[in-house]
Amino acid sequence: MIYFIMHFLTGYCLVQISGPMKERFLNLAAGKGILIFRLSREGDLYTFYVSRKGCKLLPDIAEKTGCRMAIVRKAGLPWLFYRYRKRKCFAAAILISLLLFSFLSRYIWRIDITGTYTHSEEELLDYLKNKGIRCGMRISSLSCPDLEEAIREDFRDICWVSCERKGTLLTVSVKETLYMSDQTGKTAFPCNLIASKEGTIESIVVRKGTAKVKKGDKVRAGDILISGTVPLINDAGEITEEARVPADGDITAITKEKYESEFPLLQSEKKYTGRKSRSLGFIFFGYYYEIPFKSPAFALCDTKTEEKSLHIGPGFYLPISLVVHTSSEYKVTEKKLSGNQAVRQMKEQIRYFIGQYEAKGVEILKNNVKIDCNELTCTARGTIIMRERFGKIQKI
Repeated sequence: MIYFIMHFLTGYCLVQISGPMKERFLNLAAGKGILIFRLSREGDLYTFYVSRKGCKLLPDIAEKTGCRMAIVRKAGLPWLFYRYRKRKCFAAAILISLLLFSFLSRYIWRIDITGTYTHSEEELLDYLKNKGIRCGMRISSLSCPDLEEAIREDFRDICWVSCERKGTLLTVSVKETLYMSDQTGKTAFPCNLIASKEGTIESIVVRKGTAKVKKGDKVRAGDILISGTVPLINDAGEITEEARVPADGDITAITKEKYESEFPLLQSEKKYTGRKSRSLGFIFFGYYYEIPFKSPAFALCDTKTEEKSLHIGPGFYLPISLVVHTSSEYKVTEKKLSGNQAVRQMKEQIRYFIGQYEAKGVEILKNNVKIDCNELTCTARGTIIMRERFGKIQKI
């Protein structure tokens, strides 16, 4: 790729030679330091590429060896400028384009967030915006190491973050911890470990700090589990002073989560007709512009919006995006669920709710949710008992 760019900038020619002394022709060209590349043979013809500078020396070699030489094609930037040398508007357009690309390359035009789970992309984008990191900022004012440190400091459940800039693209990759104790050794400031909700302590192992609870204790949200304040005792058993450390340990608790859900048995169902309409728009430097376009209007429809950012290569994004709105028409029909159908639908909702906790490593001990259906509604109420890792950081 690098050689292709170099040849394009300096110019090159496609040459064909024929005659009885073609090999001597190539030897003399090599002896004079003429760069020949992509040499191929087709019958009695030799075809190769040569630099623009070397092409000027080939006629003398052809005359010495008695070979017939023909320039099949001239390519590259110098030949392109020569071909359009009288077209001033074309030259001006190229110059303006180069200046425009040079100007746009100094700014960030796209920010991608990857690896989020509990934090949404919108939340992190708003955080970056508050920090002054947004589309349209100068690249020179961006410091990826400082941004990484700020994210780790402000989001204690993010244990790893990487900020990388390629061209006008900024990629922020994060890895979230499921539990605050996964940050062992990473907290540099004094802190306590406190309860995030009500529960019963099942086990506690302290690595740093002072335990404030024991097995079997019931705690409420905000109660201190492991204190970062450690008393220093002298030989006489008296407290001389207190040291503050980053509290650390493994805590497991039995917790209860209330579950309530309700939906009517008479439900509306969408049936799509297959008719669709599209409208176009574009975002230019953060401002949206609608493209006038006649499309059928539907009384009832779902609209899907897709935004496609324009870019050159994988890393050079431009401050313009194409927006496509696709509307799908539907008709509404009503149907009434039977008791068995309603129970199955409610069980699916409960399984999805429980699955979100299990994905975080929480162990479900007992499901005490009761489902009740009458002629109008299906209701689920109860508690889910679970075992989970416990504790979140509270800065002292």
